[in-house]
Amino acid sequence: MKKWMLLIICVFPFLGYAKGYSNNYKVVEVRADANGKAYVKFDKPLIQTPAACGSGYASHLAFDLKTPGGQGILSVVLAAQASGKRIKAQGTGTCSVYGVIESWSWGLVNN
Repeated sequence: MKKWMLLIICVFPFLGYAKGYSNNYKVVEVRADANGKAYVKFDKPLIQTPAACGSGYASHLAFDLKTPGGQGILSVVLAAQASGKRIKAQGTGTCSVYGVIESWSWGLVNN
């Protein structure tokens, strides 16, 4: 019984932890809308467990240009695209910006 309880305690926190991940992907498209919503499209679908709400946009991560964080994300993705470098990035597990595209949590430019 104790083994089952330990298993349940260890597994349940990860059930709601669905987050997509780009592992050294190239940026193929960046879109910015007049309302401040934006997204980046990568050359491959996100790995790990992307958010179910973004299943129709498996290669995308969204961000909000009305925030300082969103403006920083735009700088990162445009710099990567212009230089031909790759990005590692992770989603939040939610689709809070577009509703159908997983939202960006963090990212970095790689060689």
